[in-house]
Amino acid sequence: MQLQISRGSELKLSIFTPLVGSLIYELRASSKKFLILNYQQNNFVLTENKREVRQTWLGMDLTLTELKWLILGKLPEKTPDWQRKILPTGVLQLIQGISEIRIRYNISGQIVSMRKSLDGLLEYRAAIPLYQKLYNLPFPRKISIEDYSGNNKWLMVFSEIQTPGKALKPLDFNTPPEMQPLLSDQ
Repeated sequence: MQLQISRGSELKLSIFTPLVGSLIYELRASSKKFLILNYQQNNFVLTENKREVRQTWLGMDLTLTELKWLILGKLPEKTPDWQRKILPTGVLQLIQGISEIRIRYNISGQIVSMRKSLDGLLEYRAAIPLYQKLYNLPFPRKISIEDYSGNNKWLMVFSEIQTPGKALKPLDFNTPPEMQPLLSDQ
C-alpha cells in the first residue's frame, strides 16, 4: 500500500498485490471528487465526494480531513468548520451539523482514539495504539478504523514516511481510456 496526501488535502491510496507488487486498486479523492480505479476488472467509479459515496465505497463516512488527522496523529490548532468542546473526561468533542467526533489523546498530545457519530449513531471508531518517531517527530505506527457494524475494517501499518523533495502535482481525475465505468447496479 502506498498513501500520498498533498498539501491541498488530496489523497491517493494505491493498493498492490502481496509478493508480486502489481497495482490492483487506486483511490483518488479531493474535497470535490472521488475516483476508484479497479485494475483487476478494468473499471472505475468517478463521482462527487459526499457522505453517501464514502459510505458506499469505503464502508463508512471517513472524510479526507479525518483521515489526515489520524495519519498525522493530531488536529491542527484551528478547525474553523467544527465547534470544539473539552468534555469533563478530557475528551475533545467536535461538532459540525449532524456529525460529532470525540477524540482522546495520550499524555504527549497525540490521538489515541477517535469516534464519529452521525445523528447520534456510531459511524466508525479509530484507534492508534502505537507511535514511532521519524526526524524526532511522532507519527502513528498502526491505525485501525472500524465501521459501526464491525464488518468494514481498515488496518494501516506504516513502516516509513517519506517527504517528497518537490511539491506533489495536483491529482489527475482523468480515467484511463481502456477502463469502463462501473454501473451502479453492479
